[in-house]
Amino acid sequence: MVPEQSIAVSLVSGTCSGLVCSLLFQPLDYIKTQLQCSHLKSLRGLLQTTNGILYEGVIRGGWWTGLRPSLAKTIPGVTCYFVTLSQMQKISGKDIGPLSAVVMGISARTTTVVLMQPLTLIKTRYECGKFCYKSISGAALDILRQERLPGLYRGLSATIIRDAPFSGIYLAFYTQMKSRAFSGSESMSSTSISGLFAGCLASVITHPADVIKTRMQISMLDSSAHSVAKSLYREGKLSAFYAGFVPRLVRRTLVSSTAWVIYEEVRKRKHLFT
Repeated sequence: MVPEQSIAVSLVSGTCSGLVCSLLFQPLDYIKTQLQCSHLKSLRGLLQTTNGILYEGVIRGGWWTGLRPSLAKTIPGVTCYFVTLSQMQKISGKDIGPLSAVVMGISARTTTVVLMQPLTLIKTRYECGKFCYKSISGAALDILRQERLPGLYRGLSATIIRDAPFSGIYLAFYTQMKSRAFSGSESMSSTSISGLFAGCLASVITHPADVIKTRMQISMLDSSAHSVAKSLYREGKLSAFYAGFVPRLVRRTLVSSTAWVIYEEVRKRKHLFT
């Protein structure tokens, strides 16, 4: 069951989880995008590109490329998701079954995707390394000048196809596993394990859409999701649709689990915000 919460609790938990997840897991997102930009790259090859990869990636912050748009996107994005979810739960009532959980998860994520899409696009372009943007506002203005308003929403269909099912599948398995395997326990261990399991399954199902989304967003051409999918298949058959799968799997399961742990912990202390 999804707990009914005030907007204040959703705002605080969303902000905290968004900040923590962005800072901790941005390197995994950067590596994933690099792998998806070209089918010629491999995880091992990317990590061994240079003897100074540890220095460049960790100490000089190369692996945190895209952190600024990630923070700008993730914090309001997670907050929007939890606020939308909590308000929908109030309307639906406390007895939420698997199908209702799927519908709520999809609806909340779709709303968030549409609102955050311009920042998602800018973040992907930061990470791919093919664009010389100096700031988020500069990137937005540059895209508007060259690609007009539709350019900021490039890849929206693929992003929705990726995120809406992910959230629906995740929420359904999260609520059911927590209810049946842990008898509705609110402990940190039950929240973490349920989150990891649900995130892993949802990542496997939705990863092809993530690859298509990345390819659409780093291109300045108007390509449909279908045409990009055909191009990917010509490049590497089915394996091309799972480029960057390992870092995304690790990141999404950890992010989803961490976000829900923080959400549940803030919820337990809701008296501080009411």
